Amino acid sequence: MDPQEAAALMAATSRQARSALAIRLPLVYLPWGAAWLIGLGAMWLSVRDQRPYQGPPAAAVVVLVILLLAAVGVTMVVVTRATRGVHGPSAVQGRIYGLSWPIGFAALFGIEGALSQHGASGQVLGIVAGAGPILVTGLIYVLGAAIWLDWSMFWLGAWLAVVAAAGAWAGPVSLLLIGALAGGGGFLAMAGFLALRHRP
Repeated sequence: MDPQEAAALMAATSRQARSALAIRLPLVYLPWGAAWLIGLGAMWLSVRDQRPYQGPPAAAVVVLVILLLAAVGVTMVVVTRATRGVHGPSAVQGRIYGLSWPIGFAALFGIEGALSQHGASGQVLGIVAGAGPILVTGLIYVLGAAIWLDWSMFWLGAWLAVVAAAGAWAGPVSLLLIGALAGGGGFLAMAGFLALRHRP
């Protein structure tokens, strides 16, 4: 196989992987939307009457963590199936994208721990804990858009970044409601849009 044929094969394989992933993106967005909507919604319900803000109880945090882990699991299954048999640069891109999730969230949790260690108030910790995951998720989706050249991922990632920033200004309690409705709702709206667009 000459270099031109090899390049054409790589391009075709990459297009095939992007097409398979694009068709299945609603399956990725739905669990993330449900996780943010239900998980952050439950946290908001647990703190909406707190004066002063003390943070959500452990049970609400556990619900969110379980839902997010389920969403990560679904994402891994969908991406793995879509890129099965893909080798070369596309496979490396997929692995790097996959590593961006634990790297981003590990850094976020480290920052939260440092803030707590240095005496940050409950209000500040609530804002970082609420806005941080939304922002990290949004930036990773922007990264995914650059890898797979998918505008839906880009716009969703940009939307989540806006939700994180706007919610942070609203304070830790309202931030949870904004994240649930605008963040989770954004995922669900994009899932519905893509499902309709790819409907035969």
